[in-house]
Amino acid sequence: MEYLYSWTVALFLTIALIPLLIRLSVQLGLVDDPSAERKVHSVLMPRTGGLGIIIGAALPLLFLLPMEGYLLYLFVGCAIIVIFGLFDDRLELSYKWKLFGQSLAAIVVMSGGIVAYKLPFLGLENAPLWLSYPITFFFLVGVVNGVNFSDGLDGLAAGTSVMALLLIFLLALHAENTNVALISLTVVGGVLGFLRYNTFPANIFMGDAGSQFLGFVIACLAILVTQKGIAPYSAFLPILILGIPIMDILQVVPVRIKKNLPLPGPDKEHFHHQIAKLGFRHTDVVALVYVLQAILLSGAFLLRYHSDLAVATFYVTYVVLILGLLLLANFTGWHFRGKDREAQFESRRAWVKRRLAWYAANCPRLIALLVSAFFVLSGWYLSPGGNSFSLALVMCVSCATCWLLAKSTVSRQIFRVVLYLASVAIAYFLLFPANLGLVETSSLLAFAVLMVAFLTLGIYLTGQQDFRLTTQDLLILLVVLLLPLLPIEVVDRYALGRVVLLVALLMYASEFVLLRTTRMVAICVGCALASVAVVLGLP
Repeated sequence: MEYLYSWTVALFLTIALIPLLIRLSVQLGLVDDPSAERKVHSVLMPRTGGLGIIIGAALPLLFLLPMEGYLLYLFVGCAIIVIFGLFDDRLELSYKWKLFGQSLAAIVVMSGGIVAYKLPFLGLENAPLWLSYPITFFFLVGVVNGVNFSDGLDGLAAGTSVMALLLIFLLALHAENTNVALISLTVVGGVLGFLRYNTFPANIFMGDAGSQFLGFVIACLAILVTQKGIAPYSAFLPILILGIPIMDILQVVPVRIKKNLPLPGPDKEHFHHQIAKLGFRHTDVVALVYVLQAILLSGAFLLRYHSDLAVATFYVTYVVLILGLLLLANFTGWHFRGKDREAQFESRRAWVKRRLAWYAANCPRLIALLVSAFFVLSGWYLSPGGNSFSLALVMCVSCATCWLLAKSTVSRQIFRVVLYLASVAIAYFLLFPANLGLVETSSLLAFAVLMVAFLTLGIYLTGQQDFRLTTQDLLILLVVLLLPLLPIEVVDRYALGRVVLLVALLMYASEFVLLRTTRMVAICVGCALASVAVVLGLP
């Protein structure tokens, strides 16, 4: 419950804070000037998103965690990073002052015990201080700058940070390290709230305060999860958790040396810039990096108990392969012809739409009927004694009420909340602790396949005009698909993988219907309310 409470508070607090911080950004002097050469945006942008993440994550953690031991030093180190980051966002500090703030924060957390005593390849539980301290220091400072460098495209640093933090959360659960698990999941909540406004085209940036905070806290948690706890994780694992920022540094330093550019400072030579130079669009670059991050973190999870040599071999092979392909593309002059392919795609879509004109016009109603049928049948199956009369009575009353409310200006917002909550409740009651029989399982699978087919075809035919898929949706999709595959006891015990899959499917279907039809949404909401009411035994 602490995990759920802290994540929820961080998520919704950040979502609530971001609009206020956007309005205050000019008064605070925290705006991003688009005139700089390396900028990819064309208008003045707020840089206060990091404050939203930090405040949203810090408040629940201050209530739930004792400020003692290494936790106190971690909070002080994060505060130092944030203060120097805010000064940088406002005053554009020189790289010397940036390094001073990062070094000071690193020294603080190291003095509190956040040190990599167990180093790769040495086979020692406690490496000599003269070796472990410098390695920890350079790792912390390097990662902070690596994540800061990766914050060059909308949603890029935030999305990859979410995936890294989720892996740390899973590793911490395995290691029974509750503090690290709570911190990582809470920060995920804050970042997801920020991503609501940072997905392309972004309304706000996290700024140096946000990106340096994320890099610092992920680096510290990666050390803690492999050094403290009962699980014998590989000491090389933090390198994989933060492999994308580290790979970025590995490829950008030789480029800067070759072009006689100073090692610190901004430029357009980073990993995501190199991909963009191949002709990929903004969202394509972010999506590609998300997929690369998912592959890397999946390898980290699968190899968590293997030897340091096996983990290092995987990472070196990964880096050589990715950077090698990037170098080969640049050397051969390969270029992604995105505009040509997009034109071909639109031509094919128009051809399919002409032949499926009836479905294109009626797909929102069909999806709404399918969602309504799911809620009704689920309510009947889960109701005590299969009380069909109670379900029918409550459904008629709730549908009529929602039909009358559909004309209200706030009906869409209310209906969205109801559908989302009902989706979570019914999915949980249906899949846990109920043991579905063969017929019920087959029916649920058939519903899922049918819904995926209807949704995919509907989104394809509408051209994403009303319902637009973004890189944040890709991030959610990666998590949803990977979660059921994880061999984790808590996932199996509470059927979290199946619940998350079903909830995500219902939410996307609800969102598609919400944006396309009003009256049919009222029917969906009425059925959802009736189903939940009957399951809870309210009638």
